[in-house]
Amino acid sequence: MRNKAFSLVEVVVAVGIFAISIVGVIGLLAPTSKSINDVRDADDASRVVSIIQAQLQQLGFTGVQTALTGNYTYVASRNGDKLGKDDSTWTTGFTALTEPNKFFEIALTRNTTLSPSVATDANSGYLAFTISLRWPAWLPSATSNNAIKCPDAQKSVMIFPAAITR
Repeated sequence: MRNKAFSLVEVVVAVGIFAISIVGVIGLLAPTSKSINDVRDADDASRVVSIIQAQLQQLGFTGVQTALTGNYTYVASRNGDKLGKDDSTWTTGFTALTEPNKFFEIALTRNTTLSPSVATDANSGYLAFTISLRWPAWLPSATSNNAIKCPDAQKSVMIFPAAITR
């Protein structure tokens, strides 16, 4: 009578098929993980924009007018609890950030169609502008505890319209 068992060839073929299927499943994990990170970053960006808009409301019309004419770049931490200018001078309501904490770069740009110029601001009831967020601003350094500036070509960008009234 013949014994019922798997031959070595059958086992090798089964292990090969299993290995190929596992490699395929593992290959799907990287894009899924990147997608999850992109969604998390977009959520963080939306939260930071809300915080920026609240800060700008506190600054008032003239404060926003100054921020728009100053052509500053602002930075924020990933969760938005730290917000400041990307230089050594800080204004009221902003705090200094070290490079590893600078995740978002923020630029405020006047909407010249709706708010043409500083000269027309005296008669205007509002200022229209855009808030541009780019991230990551800084990346952890592999060789030290510091961070390195991320190249612009590798940054994600979100643009939000905004306005402030008198």
